[in-house]
Amino acid sequence: MLITVEGVWGAGKTTAASDLGRRLTAAGFSTAVLHYGPLDEVTGRLAELLDSRPLRARSGLGGYRLPHHATVDVLARLAREAFHHRHTYAAALAGHDVVVVDHGVYSKIAYAVTVLGEQHPHEQVQELLDRVRAVVDPWFLHPDLAVWLDVPWPLARERAIARGHGGGTPGSVERLVFLPRYAAAYRLVAATYSGRVRRILAAARCPPCVHTDVAAHVAALLRTDLPAGPQPACSCP
Repeated sequence: MLITVEGVWGAGKTTAASDLGRRLTAAGFSTAVLHYGPLDEVTGRLAELLDSRPLRARSGLGGYRLPHHATVDVLARLAREAFHHRHTYAAALAGHDVVVVDHGVYSKIAYAVTVLGEQHPHEQVQELLDRVRAVVDPWFLHPDLAVWLDVPWPLARERAIARGHGGGTPGSVERLVFLPRYAAAYRLVAATYSGRVRRILAAARCPPCVHTDVAAHVAALLRTDLPAGPQPACSCP
């Protein structure tokens, strides 16, 4: 089974995936919790280029430092993602009962739609999504279950600032400016794949309660019980 933990920056994906991995292992499942894996030479060079000299490097004032071609940027990032799907995730699935991806996979589709929407503001967002789906469908490894930690973008923004992202540096500020459009695109993607996505309202709730909900959805998929996590006293809604 492939399970992904979805959500915008600051939603709590990594901690939720780690907790889920511990519960699955304790229940006797061979489990891998993945972020990214090793890259081959070509994809590694592409990843280094995207991370160190991104095509969409911003000025911090709402624009780009250099002329930006959104389609080239999106295709380069999806090429890297295709490698992870065909090699990293597929290989992990061959050797484990359950693979948990802690950064989502539908997040990459939402990100691509957002970038294209910035460059082509007069295009219908649904049409942009349809184009991205046409590109990814031949290689995209859809999860058996995508657990979406739905956090409103203003709260995600505050969490990002609290974690040191967005304290005035141009890159961080621009990242937060990008967040509302990214969150809107994510909602559209989640609705498109609603048969695979389970939404968890994670806004003002404590992590243990959110993790319990994540485990409940996964337990239903696997038709088994998972060990309980810590249950501190709280007043979560």
